[in-house]
Amino acid sequence: MKLTYKILWFEDQFENVKESVSNVEDFVSSHGFIPEIEKETKISYDDIRKLASTLSNYNPYDLIIFDYDLGGDSEDGLTIAKELRRQIYTDLIFYSGTKQNVLRKKLYDSKVDGVFIIDREIFNDQVEALIEDHIKKISDINNIRGVVMSSMSHTDVKMRDSFNKACTALDPIKRSELLEYIKEKLKDKVFNQSVKVEKITCVEDAIKDPFLTEFQVIRVAFKKLFEEGSAQHEFLSEGSNLCKTQSERNKLAHQHAKLTDEGKLILHSHGGDEKEYNFDEFKRLRMQLLKIQSDFKKFIN
Repeated sequence: MKLTYKILWFEDQFENVKESVSNVEDFVSSHGFIPEIEKETKISYDDIRKLASTLSNYNPYDLIIFDYDLGGDSEDGLTIAKELRRQIYTDLIFYSGTKQNVLRKKLYDSKVDGVFIIDREIFNDQVEALIEDHIKKISDINNIRGVVMSSMSHTDVKMRDSFNKACTALDPIKRSELLEYIKEKLKDKVFNQSVKVEKITCVEDAIKDPFLTEFQVIRVAFKKLFEEGSAQHEFLSEGSNLCKTQSERNKLAHQHAKLTDEGKLILHSHGGDEKEYNFDEFKRLRMQLLKIQSDFKKFIN
């Protein structure tokens, strides 16, 4: 349930694979993830054992890539593969200028299974296919539902904090207008809480309680601080990417998912509407969420 795609990469000469690293980052980004590549130029046997033990308890990596020859100051890729595979089952990619059949024999002789071998000369094509296959495996409905809800909840908190901060600079008249607007919206939606609403004495109290003041009220009230037609106003407007994604988040949280005989994943709404979610839809949602985070940082922070 995340928007990051984390790779641990062992290579003793990263300058020589700079283009490959950049291509991997671009490819991961194009699928709606933020690439995070942790680079290691060498590792001792004791450190490999320690890493394997650590990752067996908590493994943040989606993929581990390593060169066969890491130089004289480090254990080689074969040792890394052998020790890691004993305790973790993260996808491992082994690359080298050495012929693939030679590497396969080395892995076989060392009784190491489940390691992808890539020829250095065609690294980019092969690694992209493997990464895409892995992304498809983690693109299930529960994963994307969690990603959407988590990311939008984070945006909700950030918006309330930014709104509160902006209100501290307003004159008393504007603060009063905002407070009255929010209070009126709350009365319309939760009439049975009207007594509690009337006890609110400042706009900050109305903003900070997510159980009392829902996202849409905060969004529309916050929009009132910006001129119509401004980037901030458009970002917060009805029909914006933010608004549409929040609506989709609510649907994902409450709709029933069903897998058809044809292998299609369909979400059913209470009103009878159906929507198919697949790999491309998951990619679209991730790109929307990244756009919201980027726009929020650009227009609001």
